[in-house]
Amino acid sequence: MLAAPPASADQSSALRSAKAGIQTDSTPSNVAADWITGELANGLMITNGKADFGLTLDTGLALHSVPGHETGVAAINAAFEPRVDEYVGDGAKESYAGALGKAAAFARAAGENPIDYGGKNLVARLEERTADVPADPAKEPQAAAIAGRIFDKSESGNHANVVGQSYAVRELSLARSTEAAAARDFLLKQQCTSGYFRLSFDNADLPNQSCTEGLSGSEADPDATALVMINLIESHDSSPAVKTALDRAGAWLVDRQRNSGAIRSSGDNAQINTNTTALGGYALGLMRQSDAAQKAGLWVRKNQPVDKYKCRTALTKDTGAVAFRKDRSKAAKATGIPADGRDEWRRATAQGILGLQFAPASQDTFRIESVRQQARAGERVQFRVYGIAPGESACMQVKGDFRRVKGKTKGTRIVRKLQLPTGNQRRVGLVKTSDDEARTWIRVRN
Repeated sequence: MLAAPPASADQSSALRSAKAGIQTDSTPSNVAADWITGELANGLMITNGKADFGLTLDTGLALHSVPGHETGVAAINAAFEPRVDEYVGDGAKESYAGALGKAAAFARAAGENPIDYGGKNLVARLEERTADVPADPAKEPQAAAIAGRIFDKSESGNHANVVGQSYAVRELSLARSTEAAAARDFLLKQQCTSGYFRLSFDNADLPNQSCTEGLSGSEADPDATALVMINLIESHDSSPAVKTALDRAGAWLVDRQRNSGAIRSSGDNAQINTNTTALGGYALGLMRQSDAAQKAGLWVRKNQPVDKYKCRTALTKDTGAVAFRKDRSKAAKATGIPADGRDEWRRATAQGILGLQFAPASQDTFRIESVRQQARAGERVQFRVYGIAPGESACMQVKGDFRRVKGKTKGTRIVRKLQLPTGNQRRVGLVKTSDDEARTWIRVRN
């Protein structure tokens, strides 16, 4: 049915190619990856006292996108591989199609072979959960209508959806499965006229299995749309049908994006948040829509509080974490991340890392200058800072005084006044970011 797929732990070639022609800042994705790696407990994410395999794999796939974080991916792989059946089902009574697709995607990212992962053939199991194309579609119209669709095998029912279908398409395609084309074609049916992908399938006994805009069950879903785009790109399927679908989905996401760069979620609790924005921005980045991707990356970065050194807050110990929304960050600066809210920060950061891959870099050299060579103690003297990336947090300071600053979207010069301390001596003026610092000197006289 399939050939052994190549396994590679290298960063996505699609991501490398997409970033090759634009200037991005690696700092926000790196510090986010550092933080979320520290949230792992023996290689797993724990939610409500139990292993959360879905979030664990999201974390692993995010870490795989950040060079230098192979150790975190390896730790997740070591913990997850022997327990893979707890996530995908035992293959007998229980077998979950979407989970199989995502697990196979992670196995590949970890440099493992999905055909023999923990002694399990994830791709063969996925094929078992993919509806076959009938020998004579004319004689079996309903079987033809659902050909390529994934189904769960479970005593709790079938919960497979469009996102799971996209992971299945990705892995069946990379495994060169004979069922890849049918799975892809069924996935493309889930794209509505406007270009978005819906989240849920129709009932399997209905003759029409395509998205029908305006009907219940075919509502727009930006998160599903972005994940479908990402998985189609990573499937390396270059067919005209896939290219057309990606172009239409990308145009829809760009149209949905706000001037700020944010992308609003869908559903009853629709809101602007970093998860939806990061996924959308990453998908658009892979599509070479660099302006839209960098706008999204900048907006996500603005929701990644970095308060260190003299500018520390209760969030300093969690530097790198991404807030789901701005109000979460504001509250946590005073009290820290609440225990019952930590899961939300982990989920926001796991997906935030992807969007932060396209955070724009500064166009200038990082430095600080004093406008005066000397001044009297107690005077407020102007300092100028250059080269802080758009949305990047930094702390300007001299002994006894400090100011929080954030990189500008237009222009790079930031001007602030700092009060000089007492003492006849040469004083240092500093500006520090999460991973760098620059300094200048000024002579102080009493």
